[in-house]
Amino acid sequence: MNEEQIRHAIASGDADAMEWVMNHYAGLLWKVAHSILYQASIQEIEECVADTFFTFWQNPNAFQSGRSSLKNYLATIAKHKAIDRYRKLNRRSELTYEDEIHAQHAEDLLVQLISKENDVELKQLIESFPEPEREIMKRRFYDGQRPHEISEALSLHVRQIHNKLYRSRQRLKTWWINRK
Repeated sequence: MNEEQIRHAIASGDADAMEWVMNHYAGLLWKVAHSILYQASIQEIEECVADTFFTFWQNPNAFQSGRSSLKNYLATIAKHKAIDRYRKLNRRSELTYEDEIHAQHAEDLLVQLISKENDVELKQLIESFPEPEREIMKRRFYDGQRPHEISEALSLHVRQIHNKLYRSRQRLKTWWINRK
């Protein structure tokens, strides 16, 4: 079968033609996906390859045999699917500061620190922080500003704000633990 015949067969819903494509290109697509998702689980790579085949099954007419080979076309789809999956996995694994705060239970040390009975000690500790950490903590916890708002106000990158909030929060946790 040539590539144009394969495209026509899949466009008409021929499952045997799709099985042929899967048998011939699964190894290549696995390697392409694995080269990008090498730190991901085997299931993630398998899903990426399956998504590639599903995309081709859903829209075989997007493949134009005059522009590219089927091998290159499928490899390109797999590459883009793997990149999208990589980004999705990284977003999921990188919790923003707000996600951390909202995900923690009422027993969280930071929530306990902000309680009224510890407010005076907490303010004193925050006052001892160097700038800009002190200003960032005040804006975040007392003024309720979001990191992007603090970033704009202090002319710092949002990533710097997140890092400084994280470090300050770690310092607060250490203080809380040592205080008991």
